[in-house]
This record gives sequence, structure tokens and C-alpha cells, in this order.
Amino acid sequence: MISVSHLRVISQLIDGGDPEVSISTLADQLEWSTSHASRVITELEAYGCVQTKQSGREKLVSLTEIEPIEQLEGLLTEYRHMDLPALIAGSGLQILYYLDRGRTATELAERSGVSRATVYRRLDDLQLVGVIGKSKSRYRLNEPFTVLASIARGLFHQKHRRETREHVVGLNFLWETHDEYLFACDSDISTEEFHLTGPALFGEFGVPLLTRDRRHYFWTDRLTEVDPVELVCHTLLIDDGSRYRTYCLLLIQKQDIDRTELRERAEHYHPEATIDLLTIVDGLIEYLETSGETTAEHLPEWEEFKQTAREYEVTL
Repeated sequence: MISVSHLRVISQLIDGGDPEVSISTLADQLEWSTSHASRVITELEAYGCVQTKQSGREKLVSLTEIEPIEQLEGLLTEYRHMDLPALIAGSGLQILYYLDRGRTATELAERSGVSRATVYRRLDDLQLVGVIGKSKSRYRLNEPFTVLASIARGLFHQKHRRETREHVVGLNFLWETHDEYLFACDSDISTEEFHLTGPALFGEFGVPLLTRDRRHYFWTDRLTEVDPVELVCHTLLIDDGSRYRTYCLLLIQKQDIDRTELRERAEHYHPEATIDLLTIVDGLIEYLETSGETTAEHLPEWEEFKQTAREYEVTL
């Protein structure tokens, strides 16, 4: 999590005027110990916000040119009188991640995972200095601070890239929030924090799916494994075409997935999805419950689906 200390370093690197500065000099400027400054720099480097290089006996640090840092530089330069690092660090960034549109405090707490009491406190602080406004119980970023949502999203995305990049090649993010993400890659990952998902996992649940597609993984603290309900949602986020919709139908029926649970899980993924995931899932459920009488785009004719189901020993 980006802390106040992390943002203090970024702010100092912006204000200092030098493109590169030694860690010892930075520590003196911030009145920190060199060991503390070095630890914060190491963490910022892992986030992709700064870069370091050795110069003789000194290690020099400079800001990277990633978009969220460039956006943050503009705000910190223009609003030096405002303690933005304290206002937005930590849970503030988690809340700002979801202020890409007007939201209630309850919505922000549910999306960000931050307690409602903390959400109200952080919103009050931001409102007091004019960063956000409130209308009909919905909070919204004021101009020119709307860029803070983009900054928060960019910083978390950069963190996710850094966490993943050392394990994979051909990385492509398909869905993400501040603390979960789904991605495709050209690698097999053996580290247990990344959960295999998508087409390659269907065989584990009795619906073998032959595919030459790339591998897909999911990172989250919420799960210890990907279950069939999660797998349906992930697969549709990967590809919502007719072939994968058909296999999702088979998986739903084979595993006797609870329809209410499936819809609730789809609601979790829907807000950040690039497809209308809820409508698609509702279509799959209605198709099965009406034996194909209620159908939707990209779904097979019922007789065709019955034949496919027999081939996979799926009972309808």
C-alpha cells in the first residue's frame, strides 16, 4: 500500500529540482535515517514509482516516467500548500480508486474494503479542502482533482504489473480492482499466490476443454482456490463468445452451480468488467431454466446443446 512516507519521497523528489538525488541526501532533506529512507525507496521501486542506480559509493534515485507519477507531479506542484500525501495515502488511495464516478459512502466502503467509519473520515478530510463534493449522498471528485482516481488506478495497476512481471512473459491484464486481478500470459506459473483459471481449469471439474489459448491466472487474497462459480465468471471475462458460453453452460449444469450464488459472484466482477457480465450470466441461467426457450445471443440451439451435453455426460 502506498503510504504517507512513499508520497513524501515522491513529493520531495518533485520539489528538490534535481532529476537524481542520493538516498543519503534525500534522507537528510526529509529528516529521516538513511536506513528508513532506503527501505521506503526499495518499496517505491517495487511499485515502479522510482528507479535507482549505483554511482560510486552512492545510490541515486529518480522518479520514473509512468503516467500516474507524471499526473501526481502536476498536482503536487500546483497544490504545495495542501498536504496531499497525508490526504490520499493508504486507505485514501483505495477510496479514490472508486471515485471515478459519483458514489455513496456505503458503495465506497463495499468496493474498497475500507471500514465505513474510515471512509467517512477520509471523505470528510477531502471535502474540507475542496478535493471532493457531495450531492444527494453521492461523493464526487471536484475539478481539477478528478485525476486522482486515475492516479490511484494507475498506481495499483503498476503494483500488479510488478508483482506479476517477474513470473511471466506476454502479460495482458483482463480485469482488475485495487486488490484482485485476472490476466493472460504465455507462461506456466508455479507460485501458489497465482491461481490457475480459465479454459485450462475446466478439466478439473469434469468438463475437459481442449484449447491452445494462453494461460490465465487470478490473484486475490479472498480465495484459496478457484471454484466452479469463480471459473464461470473468469471464463466469460476472458472470452464471452459462443464457444466459451457453451462450456460455461456445461460447467454450470455438471457442477450443479447454485444460480443465486453465480449471480451474486457475477455482481462482484461486473462493475470493473468491460462486458455486461450480469446480463450474460442471467442469460445463461434463463437458458438452462427454460430448456432453451429463453435464449440469448451466442447461445446454441437447445437440441444442439443437448447433444453436446450427452458427449460430456452432463445431465440436463
